[in-house]
Amino acid sequence: MKNLFLGIIILISFSAFSQQVPISAMYPYNTSFINPAEVGTKKGTRVQLVHRQQWLGFAGSPNTTFLSAQRQLNSKMGIGGNLSLDKIAFIQRINANASYSYKLLINNKNKIRFGLSAGIMKGTLDLTTIQADDMSDIVLTSAPLKMTVDATFGLTYTFDRNLNIGIALPQLLGTKASLDIVDASKYNLVRHSNVYFSYKIKVDEQFEFIPLIMIRNAQKKNSQVEVFGNIKYDNKFWGGIGHRSNSVFILNMGMQVIDKLSLTYAFEFSSSGVGSNTSGTHEIMLSLNLNKAPEIPEEEIPEEEPTERKTSTSF
Repeated sequence: MKNLFLGIIILISFSAFSQQVPISAMYPYNTSFINPAEVGTKKGTRVQLVHRQQWLGFAGSPNTTFLSAQRQLNSKMGIGGNLSLDKIAFIQRINANASYSYKLLINNKNKIRFGLSAGIMKGTLDLTTIQADDMSDIVLTSAPLKMTVDATFGLTYTFDRNLNIGIALPQLLGTKASLDIVDASKYNLVRHSNVYFSYKIKVDEQFEFIPLIMIRNAQKKNSQVEVFGNIKYDNKFWGGIGHRSNSVFILNMGMQVIDKLSLTYAFEFSSSGVGSNTSGTHEIMLSLNLNKAPEIPEEEIPEEEPTERKTSTSF
């Protein structure tokens, strides 16, 4: 009975676990975090290391660490991979996945990208954070979740380099993982959807203003809306403000530290709920751009093709 009771607690914890799909305030600066169709949209190899500590000062609060890498193979294809550790209280979840994207050019102003990622998820207990009378209990000596496989599908539409519309479907397969400690119990990976819109406004030669709206959905859950307004200066300094449903406010700022390395920091605070009684949520991202090439918009590459065809027909 004790094992059954503890098993149910763990099952409930996982069901509410970080809304199953971890939240990040950094995706406005790298949408490949949430959409595999965005992988490899820029030249070179990019690596990001992110750590997010939610509700600082609250015991057992969620925190997430993830490492992301992506590379543009050519003007049409990109690949990437993510490794993340998501933790709340004594329960942690490890995710690893690989991503692929393909660009379909409609014309010089319109393009569509498709993306797919697939990977594994494993749930474990962090015994170093547990105090119990009997550390040999089956609940503590067996992993709460067996390894399971899942996938994410993504799609983006870009117009004239400025308008970007994306949709991502995390946990697409809705797979079920068996609990080792409770017979016939299942942990369902609930299907999610993320829809976002952004538009790049060129204020002058150095300033850009980029508003972004994100709508998150999960089965049988209320939608969550995020609104951002970010500014970039000369591609060396950036910052902005945002708001998420449930009275969460977000501030972010970043800069190019050296030629290939940048740093971005975000702070979230809430005026209600658990977050209002903590020191807020803190998130930091280090970005490394390897093999950095001069910034040439992707859409300029295909424009050379008509010239080549004209040359070939002139012979």
